[in-house]
Amino acid sequence: MTTIPFYDFGGSGPLLHFAGPNAYTPETFRQFIEPFLPHYHVVAIYHRPLWPHSSPNELETDWHIIADDLIRFLEQEQMRPAVALGHSLGAVSTTYAAVERPDLFQQLVLVDPVFLPASILQMAAANPEAVRAHMPMVDRALRRKNRWPTRQAAFERFREKRVFARWSDEALWDYVNFSVTENGTTGEVGLRWPREWEAAFYANPPQKVWEAIAQVRQPTLAVRGTESDTLFPEAWTYWQQLQPDATFVELPDVGHMMMMERPLLVADTILNHLGKPRNAESADKR
Repeated sequence: MTTIPFYDFGGSGPLLHFAGPNAYTPETFRQFIEPFLPHYHVVAIYHRPLWPHSSPNELETDWHIIADDLIRFLEQEQMRPAVALGHSLGAVSTTYAAVERPDLFQQLVLVDPVFLPASILQMAAANPEAVRAHMPMVDRALRRKNRWPTRQAAFERFREKRVFARWSDEALWDYVNFSVTENGTTGEVGLRWPREWEAAFYANPPQKVWEAIAQVRQPTLAVRGTESDTLFPEAWTYWQQLQPDATFVELPDVGHMMMMERPLLVADTILNHLGKPRNAESADKR
């Protein structure tokens, strides 16, 4: 059986597990994670696309395999995190895993999960091929350039992209340094997360999220960005109906990748909820 790899950010205190989004490595979120380290020991699973020899064919019609990986990882390391923090794909896998194995999870923080409206999920289930027509990110991911001569060339290319427009140069360099790797033979750099895996997640949205949310029993903080193109307002409202005891926070002027756009704002929002506020002088809300 494969030993599931993970990244250890360090820190001191109770255990916090971070499950990241599609297409990014955990280390990319360095700026967001650092404020947690005085209060928590933070670890992050490497999702299956970052494992050697994994194939997107392993992804079935839902994302339960990623949740199963999370459960197996926690069992492997004999961990029971005080806080399970998930973003996007990681929020979905955390939700599924918390329902399947509630004994492993004490408290959830779910940031902009891929909880799509029922109408989109019904369309995807009835006609999977139609997903490409309604979700052009599938084809965009498959066509995405994934090799550059140098890290500097990759940075300059990314800096031109609208998807990174809200990111600071520091955040974008974290992406270049941690989500891009060097080919020892050619000297080129390329994406660590295969674009075929990225597209597979887009093409197979998680179908059972609403059934799962209704079964969550752990205290939950839900966070959405007002500019999110993933967690739509109707889904946000429905979530509040299904989980009325959760705490719901909507952050202004940030999108789905809020942890990279405004890392300290998002970190402070979560830390305040957890009763671990940062020193007021240091919280500049970048």
